[in-house]
Parts: sequence; structure tokens; C-alpha cells
Amino acid sequence: MKWLLIKRKLAFRVILMDWSNLLQNYGYIAVVVGAFFEGETVLLLGAYAVQQEVLKYWILILAGMLGAFIGDQFYYFIGAKFGHKFINDRPKLAEKFKKASILIDKFPILSILFMRFAWGLRTVIPISFGIKKYHLSRYILVNILAAFIWSFMIVTIGLQVTHWLHKLWMYLIHEESHMHLVIGAVILCICLIGIIYGAIFYHKNKIKNQ
Repeated sequence: MKWLLIKRKLAFRVILMDWSNLLQNYGYIAVVVGAFFEGETVLLLGAYAVQQEVLKYWILILAGMLGAFIGDQFYYFIGAKFGHKFINDRPKLAEKFKKASILIDKFPILSILFMRFAWGLRTVIPISFGIKKYHLSRYILVNILAAFIWSFMIVTIGLQVTHWLHKLWMYLIHEESHMHLVIGAVILCICLIGIIYGAIFYHKNKIKNQ
């Protein structure tokens, strides 16, 4: 219980950190820490750092994989140690536990493989595996693969997006006659980022309040 509270406090502090500065100063260590808590933001920034040849592609994926694996194992042991009492003391978490249990009972392997993509359930799923005393060695083996899939997909998608945005930006910058397009592109990117983050924030809050 105490460790979970500590992790939540650390997560709150991590959210307030400037990940770009952390990546610049601490590199892969910052990636491991970021992936331990949530991960997408730091991995996407890491993908841009790869595009700029600051970080290495495969080492970034392995760092993200390590952080994700440790985080999911942490939640598994929380569930294994505190059991149903931990869930029953938290009504909202208890509701999510019911949903997670259905997935785990029907598709245990798939639930591990894709739990980091399950918004709203990504924390409760590994906790549920611990509560259900799912075979630890099997969970570890599948979780290693799951962490790799998650890290590989986020980094690869982020790298492709940043690559094409960078090419578009450089093209527009070197074409003075297209300066109005540069301004339009900047405004469009800001709007798109705002819409995407707004949609993600709304979706997460909606799931949490269910």
C-alpha cells in the first residue's frame, strides 16, 4: 500500500517534468523512468530524438520495454500482496476489476499482450493478474513480449510521424514563397495536437468515471 502511494506521488512529479530536458540530460534513464509510469509521451519524444540522431532506435525501444516491464510487474505484485482487499477498498477500481476479470478469464494471454493499450484498464489488469495468482513465470514471459510490442509500436509510429513532419517543415522553411504555408502548418499542428490531447484526456476521464 505504502509503495503504491509513493508511486502515485512520483507519477505526479513526473507529469510536471520537462521530458525534453530530461531526455537531453539523462537519455535512456529518463526513458526507463517515463515508461515505468505511463510512457507514450517520453517514447514519442524519444522517437524525435532518434530522428535527430541523439538516441539510438533499438536502444530506445529496449529502454521503453524495460520501464514498461518493471511497471507491469510492480502492479502484479501489488495485486498478489494485497489481494481483494485492495480492490474492495476502492469502488471505482472494483468496477474496473470486474471488467478486467472478464477479459482475463476469456483471453489471459491477449490481456497481458495488449494491456498497455487498454486505456482505463491498463493499471487494473496487471493488478488483477496478481489478485488471481496467475502463474508468475508465465506472466513474466508474456509480459516481456508485451512490453516489447508496446515499446516497438509507439517508437516506430512516433519515428515515422516525426520523420515526415520534419521533412515537410524543412521543405516549407527553404521555400520563401511558401511562408504562408509555414504559418498555416504551424497553426494546423498546434490545433491538431490540442484536439488529439483533448480527445485523449476526455476519453480517459470518461473511462475513469464509468
